[in-house]
Amino acid sequence: MDARKDLRPVLPTIEETDKCSVEEKFQNETLRQIIKLQHYLLIALFKTYAFTRKTDLQTTSEQRIKRFIESALSKDLAFKNRLIGVIIGQFTMEELEIYKENSSEFNKRILAILKKRLKDSLSELVPKASIL
Repeated sequence: MDARKDLRPVLPTIEETDKCSVEEKFQNETLRQIIKLQHYLLIALFKTYAFTRKTDLQTTSEQRIKRFIESALSKDLAFKNRLIGVIIGQFTMEELEIYKENSSEFNKRILAILKKRLKDSLSELVPKASIL
């Protein structure tokens, strides 16, 4: 087994059904684990991105930060690709083969999970006392 898999956090298993698609299975068994593993790196990359875009997260309202996250992951192709690369870099060769079969669908799933994770992590992006 690839040592990268040993690094991944164990997530509560999602009950599989016969109707579970290949994409959903890959998302639940691979993408979610990797995204959780890379959480602190993703937070740091987003903070750096905000800084380079001259967005002061300390003085920005929670609602505006959420819109900024949405915009960054929807419109900035270079940033989206950087974050997707952080995830793909943790794939095993077998996982890469699965990813290549339907990369656009998996990229959508990765970005959706990242948007939610970043929005749910505002306390890590900005200390609680400064969220307006």
